[in-house]
Amino acid sequence: MQRNGGYNEVQGQRHTRIPGASLHLSQPPRRECLKGLLVDLRSQLSNLKRAKPSHRHVIRQGEAEDPTCIPIFWISKWVDYSDKYGLGYVLCDDSVGVLFNDSTRLVLCDDGDTLQYINRTKAEFLLNLRNYPSALSKKITLLKYFRNYMSEHLLKAGANITPRDGDELTRLPLLNKWFRTKSAIVFHLSNGTVQVNFFQDHTKVILCPLMGAVTYIDKQCECRTYRLSLLEEFGCSKELAGHLRFAHNMVKKLLARKR
Repeated sequence: MQRNGGYNEVQGQRHTRIPGASLHLSQPPRRECLKGLLVDLRSQLSNLKRAKPSHRHVIRQGEAEDPTCIPIFWISKWVDYSDKYGLGYVLCDDSVGVLFNDSTRLVLCDDGDTLQYINRTKAEFLLNLRNYPSALSKKITLLKYFRNYMSEHLLKAGANITPRDGDELTRLPLLNKWFRTKSAIVFHLSNGTVQVNFFQDHTKVILCPLMGAVTYIDKQCECRTYRLSLLEEFGCSKELAGHLRFAHNMVKKLLARKR
């Protein structure tokens, strides 16, 4: 992606003086915190892998289900234009984000107006669609294009999950990292969630290290949330166990990546 020298305007004090724009003083979670959550998740999945949950004589996967651990946020749609611009995505609350190739981020909240821009130094700026610096015009145009494309052409993953009361008050996470393999795309959110979407069967696993839980969206788009510690105890299907082994390897790859 060709970088626009004008982006520097919105990284300093000039940006904060634009009417309707303000510097958001709270910072995204520190890299050390996110790494710690990944280490926790790697440990949780390692314990499950050692337990060989699909090798039980009697598997009682349903006993491991815990609906109170459903994720607050996950990526419900995505589109990969990283050959030119970046990756666009929609969160489950219908907010829209783009992680650009220059490592900046732009998020349009679910109200359809409030914008959050994060520059390369991780400083956050609050704007809206009615008033933003001209240096961001191209990126906002791209965000609108991604939003319209995903709205018109893509189905919403996890549409039948009912959010808990109070979840709407939780801070909106950013897309921290993502990468593709031959068989899946992997997302890492700034709240610690790791999501793996499998290409062949369209199943998905959404892993939360804070809850020690996994939400599995199966081939029929049915969603179930399980505690990883209870899957160790009660076992699970070969299909889910295989997906969790793959996710374990992806967590290790995330830990090995420097960016």
